[in-house]
Amino acid sequence: MLSVFLVSMNSVLIIITIIVIGIIIRNMHIVSDQFSTDISNVLIDVALPLSIMLLTQRYVTKNNFKILTVGTILIMVAILICFFIAYLISRGLKLDKSRRSIFINGFVNSNTLFVGMPLNIALFGIKSMPYFLCYFVANTIATWGIGVKIVYKDGPQNRSTSSRKPLKRLVNLFTPPMWGFILGLIFFATSFEVTGFLKESFSYIGNLVTPLSLMFLGLQLGKTKFSEMKVERLDLMAQFGKFVVSPFVMLLVIVAAQRMQIVSLGSIFIKTMVVQAATPMLNVLPILADQAKMDIPFSTRILTESILIFPVAVVVIMLLV
Repeated sequence: MLSVFLVSMNSVLIIITIIVIGIIIRNMHIVSDQFSTDISNVLIDVALPLSIMLLTQRYVTKNNFKILTVGTILIMVAILICFFIAYLISRGLKLDKSRRSIFINGFVNSNTLFVGMPLNIALFGIKSMPYFLCYFVANTIATWGIGVKIVYKDGPQNRSTSSRKPLKRLVNLFTPPMWGFILGLIFFATSFEVTGFLKESFSYIGNLVTPLSLMFLGLQLGKTKFSEMKVERLDLMAQFGKFVVSPFVMLLVIVAAQRMQIVSLGSIFIKTMVVQAATPMLNVLPILADQAKMDIPFSTRILTESILIFPVAVVVIMLLV
């Protein structure tokens, strides 16, 4: 138990250190406000697609493809259950439409790219990447296929733009990182392999993902005025859903599947699924709130709170799972 705690703490401290460096850089005005946007663009449009493509090529094999597919389905089942629970809670609390869908998205969907990927590498090493890819795919589908849909459904512009939304959601579903995954699957299916100088070049660029993702979080936190943050009861409900209900439901689905002998998952696969369920809320939450004319301060606040809570939550989960 002690060794697990020390390993978890060490991994989390590495992540926190890089985030703090980002905060210091922002507060010392070493970079401009535009820099965090540039980092985000480089990560989403270049580094992540190349990294995910190479990881898929390297770790998705004929031997594990079936179990990875089953794992992805189990993750989707757990996410759908969480959506249902979050919806029931939002109805029970009689939330205003300006907050309801933001609350549900914060409760369920995870920040797999900027936090989930570096976190998984820090905790479980590069060998856990096939399992991370399962969560990444399921979370992307849940975010753009369900989460964004309910946000725009609650928005005041819903009726005037409904005809365009299905196509827009479909386009958003196929983000550059998702295309990297699809390309990796195509290479897997055709037995094609990126080798030589291209593989080395892409690897160098892909290696930027972890440090830049965490520094980006630090730059974002550096903009936050914590003295102006007023925690509400709804905030606590959203964080309880994100860090307690979501990972617990994920664990229940895994245990049920194994008891029913549907699948037998390894320890790292199980821990990856549960830990990813407890990563912070979506970085795009305030952006979605802004576009749909929702409660922007609420979305920004619960996102910031989740980033601050997740290191503690991860250590606790690693001790329990």
